[in-house]
Parts: sequence; structure tokens; C-alpha cells
Amino acid sequence: MTTKTKENTMNKKNNKLKKFYEYMTIGMATIGTLSMVSAVGAIETNQWLLGASAVTLGITSYALSLYSQILYSEAQ
Repeated sequence: MTTKTKENTMNKKNNKLKKFYEYMTIGMATIGTLSMVSAVGAIETNQWLLGASAVTLGITSYALSLYSQILYSEAQ
């Protein structure tokens, strides 16, 4: 295999990885936002345990979204 072919293969692999990180960031941010909205709705109807669970899921999703943004920026 020539070096040009190896380089093209690595570029394709990195592009797929960057695209995966981008979609993961969008997905996690969306899940976090929907979880926070559902937490507000649950707390308004006095379902505190459901609200706490939704807040925990939302905060975790936001943290994973930030982490995947860092991975995206570090990917070559």
C-alpha cells in the first residue's frame, strides 16, 4: 500500500469519527433539553422522584455533550 492510500484511508476514518462526535453532541444536547423540560413538568404535578430522575438524566446528557464537543475539537 502506498503512503497516499494510507493517508486517504486515515482521512476517511477521521472524517467518520468527527461526524460521529458531531451527531453525538447534537443528540446528547437534545436529550438533555427534553429531560429538563420533562423535569419541570413532573415537578409542577408534584412528581418529585420523576423530576429528580429527569434532572439527573439531563445534567448527565449535558455533561456528555460537552465531553463529545471536546473530543470533536481534538480529533484531527
